[in-house]
Amino acid sequence: MITLHYVAQPRGVRDCFITGWTWLSLQPLPTLEAIFYMLLANPNLLFPAFLLAGLLMGWLLHRSDFCISGILRDVFMFRDYTQLPPLLLVVAAGMLLFQLARMAGILPFDPPPTYGSEVSLLALGGGLLFGIGMVLAGGCVVGTLYKLGSGNLTSLLAFLGMLVGSMIYAEIYPAVAELRQATVLTDRPTLVQAWPEGGLLAGWGLVALAAIPLVLWWRQGRITINSPAAGFIQPWRVALILVALNLLIYLLAGWPFSISTAYTKIAAFLELLVAPGHVAQLAYFQQDSRVIETTGGRLTGGPGPRIDLIFISEIPLLLGIMLGALASALALKEFHLGPWPPRRQGMAAFAGGALVLLGARLAGGCNLKFILGGLPLLSFQAMLFAAGLVAGAWLGALLLPRIILR
Repeated sequence: MITLHYVAQPRGVRDCFITGWTWLSLQPLPTLEAIFYMLLANPNLLFPAFLLAGLLMGWLLHRSDFCISGILRDVFMFRDYTQLPPLLLVVAAGMLLFQLARMAGILPFDPPPTYGSEVSLLALGGGLLFGIGMVLAGGCVVGTLYKLGSGNLTSLLAFLGMLVGSMIYAEIYPAVAELRQATVLTDRPTLVQAWPEGGLLAGWGLVALAAIPLVLWWRQGRITINSPAAGFIQPWRVALILVALNLLIYLLAGWPFSISTAYTKIAAFLELLVAPGHVAQLAYFQQDSRVIETTGGRLTGGPGPRIDLIFISEIPLLLGIMLGALASALALKEFHLGPWPPRRQGMAAFAGGALVLLGARLAGGCNLKFILGGLPLLSFQAMLFAAGLVAGAWLGALLLPRIILR
């Protein structure tokens, strides 16, 4: 658990201290000072802010069909690299913006409190399970939501599987917690923290390296995708908007997007309805994974069935993505429920959903958190997760045809 003591002052220096970690003194530009930390200083704004962000994301993702699981599945199953450029762009552009924000001294917390203070090898295993699961499920924690919002019943099965995966993790949490402590690699979660002299320079080197294929693809016309679909939005445009939106949320709330704990909270609320005594005995549901002290009081959040900091940020993001996709589908007259998938495909989607959430909980986050935010922040946990994710997507692409066509 990370306890973050946050002191907001009307003007001047804002001091943030993360227990057992590092001291940050930030001096935002006077013209921007009014917006920095706005959501922490006014937590009642968290719900509507994340709901609006989710609505925009759902609309954009539905119009572009920008889905990480679909991109990697197509690469490994069909050797189709059409949407690979936007995926690389979302990481490279995020890294560029976060590097500039670091240099300007405007990142609220670097790294943010949601990324933990230790790096565990479990992130690699979690990424592996997540990659396998997202291919079997036909979507990740975000892709499943926007597809479900447009009426895809296969995604409904994947969503239900994710809830079950959350419940399973709550049962095995004590053993996993011990394993996590036994597999800690470092207590410096980012490259910049581990290598202050060269970490920032290495980040610029990675930006330059990623720019090479992107410039080449741009000149070859491979960034733009030709599609006759009504209302289609180019995925590269969506990638840039998502990066900018992620940075804005980071500046306002103190952390980039994350969403996988929302599934766990929903599962906990459902389990509470049928087995309240059992829920009360599960250590995982009783913990606070985020504690923030502000001048207005303490803000806490955890995976358990209660209204807290995570509930008012991740739940509205989840709902917003579904509703945004629903609004887009209705506007295009594309919304329709069904059909139900064939039995084997449905079982694969459900099992894949369970693996996705088990992997996210093992790794401490999902692809939204680690690909969109963690890699640009040069997070070691994100690097391990991404390596496991790619390997898992490759394995999932091998398994899926054998399961469905068996």
